[in-house]
Amino acid sequence: MKHLLFIVGDELIMSQNYKDYIYRAYEEKFQELSEIRIQSKTDKELPFLLEKLMKKYEFITLFADEQCYAIIAKILATLDEDNLILKDETLVPDKAIFAKNSFVSDFKYCKINLLKVNTEEKLPPLLGEIYLDFKYFCLFGIDDESALILLETLRKSFEVSIKASKLLENLTLMKVTSSQAVKIEGFLQSVKKLFGPKVFLGKNPLHFIINKLLEKRLKISFAESCTGGNCASTLTKISGVSEIFEGSIVSYSNRLKHEWLGISESVLEGRGVYSERCVYFMLKGIFKTAQPDFALAISGIAGDEDREGIKAGSVYIGAMFKDGTYLQELLELKGDREFIQKQAVLGAFYLMFKLKPEIFEF
Repeated sequence: MKHLLFIVGDELIMSQNYKDYIYRAYEEKFQELSEIRIQSKTDKELPFLLEKLMKKYEFITLFADEQCYAIIAKILATLDEDNLILKDETLVPDKAIFAKNSFVSDFKYCKINLLKVNTEEKLPPLLGEIYLDFKYFCLFGIDDESALILLETLRKSFEVSIKASKLLENLTLMKVTSSQAVKIEGFLQSVKKLFGPKVFLGKNPLHFIINKLLEKRLKISFAESCTGGNCASTLTKISGVSEIFEGSIVSYSNRLKHEWLGISESVLEGRGVYSERCVYFMLKGIFKTAQPDFALAISGIAGDEDREGIKAGSVYIGAMFKDGTYLQELLELKGDREFIQKQAVLGAFYLMFKLKPEIFEF
């Protein structure tokens, strides 16, 4: 089903944090950000634009600031040959399905959910249901090209389409699409049989891994340098993590790596701070301090300039379990600082997955 996220109003556009909030809420409901349209204000062409969009999309979720809401509500009522009435101090079409500051109008070929949004308040509820003709799953331990080759027979058998996106080396996000839910489910069951514990449902491997830690009450801590606390920030975005997370150490300078994590100055000299050896002692240091079940450590160059003969984007990551087993890797990443940091975080959590795959089996 084709669906559109439509944002109208300067107030919403200018507030990046609130706009990101809208994106998160929308993606949680519809599982993806498919198509996005942004318009700064209402104009005389808006009624004609909405009529055009209603012919293209089956569902439109329209977020409007308070200045634009009344005009758009009036347009929708007119297009539906309906009357505006006052409900809970908000003007809504009489025939619309309504919740506070949110309503759905049902047109012949399209439904539109209009929300009145205030950047100082919680988003109103997103209303209306659509059939999602796709599902996401992730494969690890196999490259994207090989995965598509192995899945081709199943794809033909169940008459589905599949797309792949490489997240990291040997970590691939897959999307399966079909107009029939039973074919998607049959395909996914066969994928599980084919790949076993190397497959898990959903599009976010970080959420999957963290939820497994929550399920098994396994505590985790981090020793971060170039990622500046992104591991901890990612973890605390998920409700309930206080059960498995007490804290971590962000040691950006060599001085604090030495004083807080106990890494000897000889290890930290020169390019030693960007090395597997440094990451190993970061892991040992955070284990001594926090005593978790799992520890992750990251050190490298997230900027765009080489240092100490180490290329920009070179990031060393490590994962260690309480039994002393550990894995380390060097990631060679390209992009801006934020992209490299996020990829390093994903790589570190994924390394934990590779260290103890039996803990994270689907």
